[in-house]
Amino acid sequence: MPFFYETMSYSDKPPEYTREEWIKKLESMHVQRSDMNKLIMNYLVTEGFKEAAERFQEESGLVPPIDLNSMDNRIQIREAIQNGRTQEATLLVNQLHPELLDNDRYLYFHLQQLHLIELIRDGKVEEAVHFAQSQLSECGESQPAILNELERTLALLAFDHPLMSPFSDLLDMRHRHKVAS
Repeated sequence: MPFFYETMSYSDKPPEYTREEWIKKLESMHVQRSDMNKLIMNYLVTEGFKEAAERFQEESGLVPPIDLNSMDNRIQIREAIQNGRTQEATLLVNQLHPELLDNDRYLYFHLQQLHLIELIRDGKVEEAVHFAQSQLSECGESQPAILNELERTLALLAFDHPLMSPFSDLLDMRHRHKVAS
């Protein structure tokens, strides 16, 4: 069964709506119950709520997008990422889905970027620079969006207090959560 995740660009901004526009848009939409059930199941699986997904499967009769038994591995990877253990997460992904990171270079970059962020967070400046040069420099050459993210990450090194920098969002735990999701 393939590894299930959503790809997102961290630099993309969703469209902005006023409160009135949003309410009008919601009122004009009709969502089928089956579509809503799929959305709920996708959320439960993506966020790692295995027991809730199992119960929802029983109640709705909906087949989840992945085998729920494989969620334990997914949860293990997610916890490693959320706790800053990016190398462990990468190793687990490679063990469970050897082709995934080769086929999805964007995901691979984000795991590597997160490792770089952890090095910066730990104050390992020389190690961070070496890692960026040896592991990430080629990633940015091929894709402008990746180059932008890499530049933002490396810009953290220019500040004595990266948490006070304009790029501090990369050090926030929510960034780990985005990558883990």
